[in-house]
Parts: sequence; C-alpha cells; structure tokens
Amino acid sequence: MIESVKLDQMRADMIDALYERSGRTCCTYTGLWEEFCQDLAANFRDTPYPELLSRVVRAMDATESVMTQKLAQQAIEVCRQQLLGDKWR
Repeated sequence: MIESVKLDQMRADMIDALYERSGRTCCTYTGLWEEFCQDLAANFRDTPYPELLSRVVRAMDATESVMTQKLAQQAIEVCRQQLLGDKWR
C-alpha cells in the first residue's frame, strides 16, 4: 500500500503533467482531470480492438516470441481491467 503523502505527491505530479500537456496557459486546473478522463475514455472506446491489438503486438514484437499475440491480448485485458476498476467490470 502506498502511504498517503506519497500518493498525494503522485497525484499532484500527474495533474502537473496533464496541465503541461494540455496546452493551458490560464493557470487554472479547473476541469483538467475531467477533460483527461473524458478523452481517455473516448480514445479507449473508439480504438477498434484489431488496431489496439496490432499496436501492442508491434510494441512486443521486439521479443520475437511466438507468444507475442497471446501476450498482447493479455496486456490489453489487464489495461481494460485497470481502467475500468471494480465498479465498471
């Protein structure tokens, strides 16, 4: 379990990184997390499974394993479970 101070710092670092990547210059973080979540969900929802699988396979292909396809499927499932959390599974 991550201690609360470390978890708070990780969250602050994530928000700072999101702010930097968002291109915002208004010095406000209002709605930033919600915007990120909506974009993340839409990107994940709208990426066809074959395209996602192909990208993961290419990323894993450097291992030259005959198991790459199966490992890629497992990696995608883990990502889905993590993104969905207990509530949405």
